[in-house]
Amino acid sequence: MLRLLQAVIELIYPSRLQCPLCGAYSQDESLCPDCRQLLAGYAGERFCSVCGSFMGVGEYPRCDSSGLVCPACRVETRPFELARAVAPYEGPVREAVHRLKYRGMKSLAAPLGKMMAEAVLRERAFALADVLVPVPLHPVRERERGYNQSVLLARALGESLRMPVLEQVLVKIKETPSQTSLTGQQRRQNLLRAFAVVASDYIKGKIVIIVDDVFTTGSTVSILSHLLRQAGAHSVLALTFAGTRQDGRK
Repeated sequence: MLRLLQAVIELIYPSRLQCPLCGAYSQDESLCPDCRQLLAGYAGERFCSVCGSFMGVGEYPRCDSSGLVCPACRVETRPFELARAVAPYEGPVREAVHRLKYRGMKSLAAPLGKMMAEAVLRERAFALADVLVPVPLHPVRERERGYNQSVLLARALGESLRMPVLEQVLVKIKETPSQTSLTGQQRRQNLLRAFAVVASDYIKGKIVIIVDDVFTTGSTVSILSHLLRQAGAHSVLALTFAGTRQDGRK
């Protein structure tokens, strides 16, 4: 019933008339001035050179040879080369993810995917990538939701970048409880043996970009990166619409 109501609302007030982030009126589905300014501010922040977490505009003297490294990446070896996000998971960005993920607004995947494509163009390492691999949902969860938001984002991203999207390489074979309230260590334990690579021939020797909606602790991306590398991927990068913070802001 809730999905039917959401579909009716979207029919009456189509998402093409809304800013993709805050939902304010927009004639051409573009960002409203406030959200455009917000994203410009995020683009001016410093970020971890490894996981891409946003770290504000302050001074951070502790860097490695490749740039700023957040506290989490100083103490943990990441199995992926780097991860990047369009913006931190807060404010209108968080609301946009929730509308896509939980409120059935699949049409948001196209504009959010275009913003992710712009993030790809800003990071030189992505230029060498061969394929996009979305994070899978367990079949039961996907049937309940009706779609996988990561697949929708990957398709939009692939269309913008003209890059293949491999939707069947990874599968989720074990349903796991919600990750929302878990610590990094608990998330990793939660995800152990939850995923599998089932079509390794497609990624052997390839540089793979994992695509997801949100990067928080990096547990999911780390486990999937490890599996993909074991299956023969040359290297793994990650791209999400929303990322995390390491400067203490919520």
